[in-house]
Amino acid sequence: MSPVERVPLWRIPLGFMTELLRQPAWVPIWVTFLMGLNLAALLFRGEPLAQWILGVFLVSAGLMMGLYARFGFQKILGLGHILWLPLLPVVLMAIPAAEGAFRSFLMVWSSATAVSLAFDIRDVWSHFGQRKRDPGTPTHPPTGSGDGGAGIREKTPQS
Repeated sequence: MSPVERVPLWRIPLGFMTELLRQPAWVPIWVTFLMGLNLAALLFRGEPLAQWILGVFLVSAGLMMGLYARFGFQKILGLGHILWLPLLPVVLMAIPAAEGAFRSFLMVWSSATAVSLAFDIRDVWSHFGQRKRDPGTPTHPPTGSGDGGAGIREKTPQS
């Protein structure tokens, strides 16, 4: 494996966003919707669960940038949402007790998160399946293109 080029930290999110904008139009729209939805937790910052949603979102964003810095825009980026897996059932269990706009927010958040996790699980599973079939597949940036949790299509040596 060749060494990964060191880049300034501020360039990592820029590179990620550049790759994201190269995807089909629905992909950056979906990712922007998810980002806005997670940031909407700020509207309910007095609710402990909203604080958890915001915190997990921020940690997940950091994980995604770390994965992007290491692997490029690959299907493994879905692993950055690993903390959503335990958070989603907690949110689902809280919906019946929630009221008003916060309840609506939790319902929309949990629906969108479930869809995103379905993409992520498929992508990560596919990434590791590809690595098992072809251990020579590069694991450093920039080798592919994808969408960070919305069905990434990677370029492989066969592509």
